[in-house]
Amino acid sequence: MVITVKNHTLVVFSLSLVCGLLLFQAYPVNAVSKTANITVTATLLPTCLARFLVSGSTSFGTLDFGSTVALTQPISVAGQTNSGAITVQCSNGTSFNVLLSSGQSGNTNNRYLSGGPSAQQVSYNLYTNATYSVIWDDVVGVSQVATGQVVTIPVYGLVPAQSTPAVGTYTDTVQVTVSW
Repeated sequence: MVITVKNHTLVVFSLSLVCGLLLFQAYPVNAVSKTANITVTATLLPTCLARFLVSGSTSFGTLDFGSTVALTQPISVAGQTNSGAITVQCSNGTSFNVLLSSGQSGNTNNRYLSGGPSAQQVSYNLYTNATYSVIWDDVVGVSQVATGQVVTIPVYGLVPAQSTPAVGTYTDTVQVTVSW
């Protein structure tokens, strides 16, 4: 359609321009937002570590009764870190138990060292306390609840007075079991 009136054309053009601009005008949009939570977790498993390694293997050292010429008097010794004591670190709040095997005797109540020239024996035992009143066995052992820190548990050893066997070195190997 052609409009010949100049002013009217201008009005139509102006009206079209205004309508077009209204289409492109930025109207406020009703923004929508939603919130939700994300759960973040970490699971700490109960565990224990032996703390003394020798050539990649766990070892608690040697509980050494020393050297003597006769067994007429008892010989006592308390294990220290890296020398006959048991050092473990368990997760905080973890209950753990340490058992000691009977060694070569097969009986935790009657442990012995063997050696010398004719495989003789020297009686001894291992205890949970410094009064040597509770034998450290392979059933009850020593139980604790960990704090997360390194714990050193001494092993108390006692060779009672007895007949002295032949001169020589006497040994036993006791297995340590830490369970949790």
